[in-house]
Amino acid sequence: MDALTIVIMLILFIIAMIFVFSTALLTPYIGKRNLLSVVLLGLVVGLVGGAFLLSPIVDDIPDFTRTIVEESTDGSDVIEMDLSTNGNITQIIENISSITGVQNVSYDGINIKIDEEFDSNTEKTTLVSALNGSNTNITDIEEKENNTFFVKIAPEGDPQSVLNSIYSVFSTHTYTHLRYTSMQANATVAANNVTKIMSTISNNGAVVLNVTGPTEDKINSINKYIPDKTNVVLLAGVIGVIVGLAGFFIDTIFTFTNDRKKRNSRKESSRDRIKRKTVPGTDTRRRSGNRPRRDSIDIFDDSFEGSEKQTIGSNKRFKPMTDVEEPKPRRKSESSEKKSGSRFGRLLGRSSNKTEKPKKQENKKNKDKVKSSKNKREVPKVRPRRKD
Repeated sequence: MDALTIVIMLILFIIAMIFVFSTALLTPYIGKRNLLSVVLLGLVVGLVGGAFLLSPIVDDIPDFTRTIVEESTDGSDVIEMDLSTNGNITQIIENISSITGVQNVSYDGINIKIDEEFDSNTEKTTLVSALNGSNTNITDIEEKENNTFFVKIAPEGDPQSVLNSIYSVFSTHTYTHLRYTSMQANATVAANNVTKIMSTISNNGAVVLNVTGPTEDKINSINKYIPDKTNVVLLAGVIGVIVGLAGFFIDTIFTFTNDRKKRNSRKESSRDRIKRKTVPGTDTRRRSGNRPRRDSIDIFDDSFEGSEKQTIGSNKRFKPMTDVEEPKPRRKSESSEKKSGSRFGRLLGRSSNKTEKPKKQENKKNKDKVKSSKNKREVPKVRPRRKD
C-alpha cells in the first residue's frame, strides 16, 4: 500500500467521525433522551471504520516506516541469504555482487546432510578424508549434529567447483546417500537502498533470511510501539463514542465557556461607577483599575449615615432630614406688616376675614374691566388751544 492510499483511508475515517459528530449535533431536534442512541452510533461507526480502514494501514506501517527510515539513514546493512544449490552458485553470487548498492558478498562454506547414520567410524573417516582431498578450495570439514557436515571453502574459492566435488565423492567413495546441500552468504549493502536490493536478490535465486544493521535497529524500535489490529479496532470504537459525546454536549460547553468569558472580561460601566461611590478611607476593598474620587461617597455603605460630607452628585445644598419636619409658613415682609398696622390695613384685614367668594367675584370684575379697557380704542388726548 502506497502513501496515497493510506492518506485516502485516513480521510475516509475522518469523514465517518464527522458524520457521527453532525448526527450528535441534532440533539435539539431528536431530544436529549437519545443519548444512548448517539453513543451506540459512535461505537458502531468507530468499530467498522477501525476494522475496514485502520487495520489495513496497521499492516503496512512497517513497510512505510522502513521507507522513511532508509531515506534518513546512512551506513551499511548486512543481508543474510540462502543460495540455491540447484543452479550455478558462482553465477548467482556474481549476479548479486553486480546489483547497485551491494558492496560485498561473502561466504564460508556449504552445508551437507546425509540420510542415515554411518555403519562405523571408519566409514565416516573415509568420507571426510575423501571430501578434503577432492578439491583444493576445501580447507576443512566440521561435523555438526543430526548427521550434518559443514564444508569450509577457502577465501576467493570457487563454490560451484566445491559443490561438484562433493557430489562426485558421494557417488563414488561411499554408499551413504546425500539428502540435501545448502549454502549461505552475506551481502553488505547500502542502508538507504535495502528494500530494493532485497527484492532484486529474491529474483536471482536467493532467499533473504535476515537483515542486520542501523536501518533494521531503527525499524525494530519503531515497530515495538505499533498496536495490534484488535487494539486498533477497539480504539477506533472509543474514538467514535468520544466524538458522539462531544457533538451531544457541544452546545452546553460553548454556552458555559462564553458566559465565563463574559463574566471575567466585563468592565465597570459608568452606571456602575455612579452606583459605587465611596468616601476615601472608608472602603477597605482593593480594586484593580478604577480608583474612587475624593469627593465621592458610598450611598450603600453604613458609613454614609455618620459622614459629615453627604453630597450626592453635585447637589451641595442637600441637607439630611433626621426627623420628620413640617414646612414652616413664610414670614411676611416688614412693609406688609406696616401696612397691616394702619387703619386701612386693618379694614382690609377685616374684610379679608369675611367670605372668600365676594373677593373672587371682585377679582373677576377687575379682570373683565382690564380686558375691556384694553380692547377699547384709546382717544388721543389733545390739549385745547387757549383763547386770547
